[in-house]
Amino acid sequence: MLLDQVRETFETQPETVLADAGYCNERDLADLETRGVDGYVAAGREDKGVAGRDLEKHPATGWMVEKLSTPAGRAVYAERKWLSEVPYGWVKHVLGFRRFSLRGLAQVRGEWDLVCLAGTPSACTR
Repeated sequence: MLLDQVRETFETQPETVLADAGYCNERDLADLETRGVDGYVAAGREDKGVAGRDLEKHPATGWMVEKLSTPAGRAVYAERKWLSEVPYGWVKHVLGFRRFSLRGLAQVRGEWDLVCLAGTPSACTR
């Protein structure tokens, strides 16, 4: 799980986790609760919801849907967009950068550094 990598890298566990629907699965949602992490993970796209999921068979997903449907839950989850989406939106929309031309980690880092030079300095940290 990603939290294990965070703990290994920073030697601490986050108190709160904000994540998009790509990270929503029953096992990880239950693991957040077991670890005592206050999670806010989208269960699906806003316009599509959780169609096709049996929330009785997936209680952690059902609990997350309820949590995010409250005004407080929506307010906390809204911070996720402020934290991570703006820099990438700037890079993709304003700069028009949507894919790397080079291959290999060292070359991609160099290409990313060039994109960051063209964009806002605070938007591109690694």
